[in-house]
Amino acid sequence: MIPYINHFRPVYESTPMIGWFAAMLIVPFSGMPLGWVFALLAMVMFLLRATQVWSALNFRMAISTKWLTTLEVAELLEIQKKMREESQSMYLGIGFEWTQKHCQIAHDILRMPTTDIPGLPRWLNKTPTGRKIEAKLEELFAPPNSKLDLMPQGSSWIHGMEKKKVNVPFHYKALGGHTVVAGTTGSGKTRTYEVISTQVIHTPDDVLIIIDPKNDDDWKRRVEKECARAGRKFLYFNQSKPSLSIRLNPIENWSQPSEIPNRIAQLMEEGPFRDFAYLFIDRAVKGELYVEDKPNLRSILNYAQSGVANLLERALIRFFREQGFESWEEELASSMQRLAQKGASRVDGMVELYKARFGNEGNRHEALEGLIATHSHDKEHYMRIIASALPLLQMLATGETGLMLAPKADDFSDEREIWDIDKVIKQKAVLYMGLDSLSNNIVEQAIASMMLADVSAVCGAVYNFYETDPSVVLIIDEIAEAINEQVIQVLNKGRGAGFKAFVAFQTRSDLTARLGNESKMLQVLGNLNNQIILRLEDSDTAKWFSDKVGETAIRNLVINSSTSTGTESHIGEFQGSISRSLQLEKAPLIPTRLIHGLPNLQYFMRVSGAAVYQGRIPILSN
Repeated sequence: MIPYINHFRPVYESTPMIGWFAAMLIVPFSGMPLGWVFALLAMVMFLLRATQVWSALNFRMAISTKWLTTLEVAELLEIQKKMREESQSMYLGIGFEWTQKHCQIAHDILRMPTTDIPGLPRWLNKTPTGRKIEAKLEELFAPPNSKLDLMPQGSSWIHGMEKKKVNVPFHYKALGGHTVVAGTTGSGKTRTYEVISTQVIHTPDDVLIIIDPKNDDDWKRRVEKECARAGRKFLYFNQSKPSLSIRLNPIENWSQPSEIPNRIAQLMEEGPFRDFAYLFIDRAVKGELYVEDKPNLRSILNYAQSGVANLLERALIRFFREQGFESWEEELASSMQRLAQKGASRVDGMVELYKARFGNEGNRHEALEGLIATHSHDKEHYMRIIASALPLLQMLATGETGLMLAPKADDFSDEREIWDIDKVIKQKAVLYMGLDSLSNNIVEQAIASMMLADVSAVCGAVYNFYETDPSVVLIIDEIAEAINEQVIQVLNKGRGAGFKAFVAFQTRSDLTARLGNESKMLQVLGNLNNQIILRLEDSDTAKWFSDKVGETAIRNLVINSSTSTGTESHIGEFQGSISRSLQLEKAPLIPTRLIHGLPNLQYFMRVSGAAVYQGRIPILSN
């Protein structure tokens, strides 16, 4: 059983330390027989007491001073290499495994007024000399690679409760269970991702795909610089910076044609108009595939706006030739005069010919039937029901955005590279997608959603057809901006295809609002086996993590005292008693107040239901 230790009592050892030090100096000159023996004993006792005082002072300095950790990239890579060889793990800053001992100290502090938390004497910072002494003490007790946090937030004592810090390991075997990084604005999510992505880039077999709705410039520069250092191909996509961006086709990869209209329709609100849009886009896509065209956003927009008459004509010509119907043009010419009188077009005549020769003989073609149904649909009604999809397609398929998302391979004047997710993975490149969601939120959400759907398609192809699974690390910042059904499938089944996802959010309610119901939100969180929790302002999310970590038993020291006197007692006569007892009570291993009080760059981490760590993310420097 772990003994109860009161870390906040006065440092009683300081007085005997001074006494033994004085004895060590005085006894040798006192003339006492064998004085050197007593002086040696005094020195041993002085060293013992000095060690106890140092330990107490070290603890109080640790819980009263706010530090930041800085780390050179070269040193980070050395640590990563060592940890990979020794324990197959990734480096996630310095910290310690959080146990009942730390929970006990935390509850002791939480029961104290803030002003009673022991630290350096307050009079030190009231005089120039005192401030100098305080600075020297802080320098003396500073952890390695640390500097003072000049703009501190949160409670410094959380990280200072354990003086024996270690390199926090994040085992690669656990990465396949996917990881959530939760934290409020400014708590350190991007810095955490910088440390993770730097290590992934310098692991040659890992592919890195980053989707950053905020387009954080520091993170992008870090990734680009580390790619140059590691000799990796760096790809940058940003719809608002077309001259600096690659071209990236979000509907390049699919296993079933229906995936293409599904990716577009999922961007619309649920309802009958979404279903009709899916239906008409699906017909156009199957028609394009039948005539051996490659569907893209521009071609889909063209058929949605202008109709499918041209596509239907090409499809019918191909079908007639496949069926050996060589005389179709002569038969069409003989009937066109009659059809022209009715206001019918050449395509209408071809449709009639198709129905007469093949439609009634059970020799129908699925793609043709869909195109014919769209072509013969009432034009006014068609435009009304497709109108909900047109603004979205217009935004994605026209202008510079259209050239980036529906690239023209035969446009030799455009020297920007053309990529897709499958190509990124096969060539082991690093893709950074900055989406600037603040300036154009609707378009950026649509792009992110479609790209993640493409990732899901590639994930399925890897699972089904690749001989060896690649190692793909997918980092999604602010997942509520881009989550869809395909992302849920990646989280649910991506492990078998070698995908390891890191996703970030600020509150659970962000996911609920985006997905529409709490059940979907819980489904997403259920696939995130690892949790890295920075400071949270949302109590619901903090309690969710606290409940996941579980409970422990803490000890409370209860002191009872009483005095009494009788009516017949003499003056000054009384009876008294004092009793002390330790009581056990259940308490959360990590109280929510600690999660609310984490300083910037500090976190709690739970790995796949196993160990729980408290750590501090370093600030990378060159």
